[in-house]
Amino acid sequence: MLSRPHAPFHIDPALQAFRGEARATVNLHPLEKALLVIICAHLGFTVWALGGVYNWSQFISLGFAVTGLVISLINRAYSAEEGSGGAFTLIMWPKLVRFPIFWIGLALLGYITVQALNPSWIYAVNGSSWWLVPVEHITWLPTSVLAPFEKMNAWHALMLYATPWLAMCAVWVGFTRRMAVQHLFTFVVANGAVLTLVGILQRVTGSYKILWFIQPKTGPVFATILYKNHAGAYLNLVFMLCIALFYRHFARGERRLERANPAPVFAFLAILIGMGVLLTVSRAATLLLLGFVLIAFIGFIIRCAVTRGEGRSPLAVGLLCGGFALFIGLGAYFLNIDRSFSRLGNLIQNGSADSSVSSRLVVRRAAWQMAQDRIMTGWGAGSFRYAFPPYQRQYPEITAVPGRPGVTYRWEQAHNDYVELLDELGLVGAGMFLAALGYGLYQLWRNHVLMRPHLLFVVLALGATLAHAFVDFPSRHPATLLLWCVSAALLGRWAELENQRR
Repeated sequence: MLSRPHAPFHIDPALQAFRGEARATVNLHPLEKALLVIICAHLGFTVWALGGVYNWSQFISLGFAVTGLVISLINRAYSAEEGSGGAFTLIMWPKLVRFPIFWIGLALLGYITVQALNPSWIYAVNGSSWWLVPVEHITWLPTSVLAPFEKMNAWHALMLYATPWLAMCAVWVGFTRRMAVQHLFTFVVANGAVLTLVGILQRVTGSYKILWFIQPKTGPVFATILYKNHAGAYLNLVFMLCIALFYRHFARGERRLERANPAPVFAFLAILIGMGVLLTVSRAATLLLLGFVLIAFIGFIIRCAVTRGEGRSPLAVGLLCGGFALFIGLGAYFLNIDRSFSRLGNLIQNGSADSSVSSRLVVRRAAWQMAQDRIMTGWGAGSFRYAFPPYQRQYPEITAVPGRPGVTYRWEQAHNDYVELLDELGLVGAGMFLAALGYGLYQLWRNHVLMRPHLLFVVLALGATLAHAFVDFPSRHPATLLLWCVSAALLGRWAELENQRR
């Protein structure tokens, strides 16, 4: 990994930090800055390009991911000034080879490729009618449905899975400083705040068009996100990342006795983004938001009571909390946020009597039946919308449209990411995701994440999205999936880099 023109037997502190052996104080390398710009552009583009749900934006997103990985793997030559101990060169590719998520993701993409090359059904269409035609295939290998790429098939799903995987690998290999991690999280929060502001302005002006000039093909949108539950899941994740940055700056300010730091700014942005979550009228997102806010508030009060910082009187903290509470109250009054709580109360009181809830429970039951028929290998990535209709027809309550004879619903998602994952990839594919999640949890435990509250908030943010996936399909939204995967990789790097500085 090391190529040094001078002092061959001296190990530079920056190189030791990269290896996890010591603490270093060096600036970001130009290639690391370039990678930071690429990842920021990637995350920003995907959400503003209508959430990345259209094919053209998905190809561009894949290009960003490939570019980021290439930049992360370029060897970095540090000068004596940059290295603070002599010139040296970092060889980057060994870190990728030692990254288990790289190999797990590679295995998953290989598995989906086998499915794509071994279709057992062909999608046939005649006018407005379509059906599946069985074809010869290798029965002992995983299969898929051969359908148009532009609609969805295994090759399309392969691209959607490859993009966040490549971005995760780029972040893991290319980010060697905590500064880069925090800059990227800060960009995510700022971008989410602007997105929320656009959504609020749309509500205030009464516009139902995307950015006031694009007519959506679906129902009401929030800013550039076409589905309210996707908007709720995305903004919830951004909100919780914002709270993590707020706590980190607040704690550092107390520790260093700083007169001013960015903590109040992040508190304000958190309030703005939280209001955006409520305005999406996503009940699952609202529930998760309230639960997280309760946990964060209790933790903040406990910390203020246990570790009181000098120069921060209870009166000042109380005035700050009161000012933010007044802002929330005025915003709720003028923006009619009570609609969110009205829908939430309806869910709690009626439960399965709520039509949207009861229908999703039935869809989940039918999707589970579908999964059981091919429990080991699944029906193929991207095949749910084609293979599910025969199971859907067994339940008239989710098929027929009330008051419209002859018209039927077509469910293209199971509204439960875990059941849909089993439907498409079976236990084999689901096992790969579990292996990746298990490695991530082990990495966090090994780096003592329980001792760092700001990192625990990031863990809660990722966990909230996983919880949301039980009642909806946030992983099928490219912008949310990409942000979740990049945030997970950033969390791992942040925990590892902080553990090295102990």
